[in-house]
Amino acid sequence: MASLPINFFKVILKTNLERLKIPNKFSCKYGSGLPNPLFMKPPDGTEWKVNWAEDKGEIWLEKGWKEFVEHYSLDQGHFIFFKYEGTSQIHVIILDQSALEIDYPCGNGDENDNLVKTEEESDMVLDEGQDVKDEQIRGEKCGERTSSLNRPTQSRAREVACNFVSCNPFFTVFIRPSHTATYRLSVPDLRGLIGEKERYAMLELGERGWKVKLIANNSSYFSHHRFSTGWYLFLRETELQSGDVCVFELISKEDCVFKVHVFKNHT
Repeated sequence: MASLPINFFKVILKTNLERLKIPNKFSCKYGSGLPNPLFMKPPDGTEWKVNWAEDKGEIWLEKGWKEFVEHYSLDQGHFIFFKYEGTSQIHVIILDQSALEIDYPCGNGDENDNLVKTEEESDMVLDEGQDVKDEQIRGEKCGERTSSLNRPTQSRAREVACNFVSCNPFFTVFIRPSHTATYRLSVPDLRGLIGEKERYAMLELGERGWKVKLIANNSSYFSHHRFSTGWYLFLRETELQSGDVCVFELISKEDCVFKVHVFKNHT
């Protein structure tokens, strides 16, 4: 028997969005001692409880798998790498259809005890011309400086999030190739800020504004929001490119207005 840890991967297909079969060779070697449930741990620090079931000697991830798929917007062509170390915790890494690791959506870290804080304090020179002055939420008194609602895994986006100065809620997105070819964008959980109902948000950049539908995706495992209708038009007309970093600053809760700050990729 091979020594631990054991690594394997699965390609996401339309047929395994509801449940996923573990490789038979892995099941034969480790199935008898495999804990149930398993706790899948992506790099964003979250922990997903997934129960498996045996069917004719095969092991299938079932209860909890669908919620994991929906949260990370998995679809045909995604890759998931699993690292099994002999315990109930399995580390996973998700790659998109371009074979690059995704930018993991996550909720408010203060509400998730499993979210690991990995930011490294560092100095950073912002792009010339970037206006990052405090602009308080319209109609509200400016309070203390806030931190990003999510914790980006990409180093440059993490630096932007760490150094961005605002007294308003904001989240940070590293634009990946997959983002420039899709009509939606997963964003952190905004409950408590704008409510849970589906509504339209206004994205302001410079003197222009774009109306984008904002959808809440709630489950018993994890909650997040998503920009859908209107997102691709915003992406195209603002000429966002892979490698850019965007900060979405909520400047009006009542009208759901986000001021967008773009930090261009100059490499």
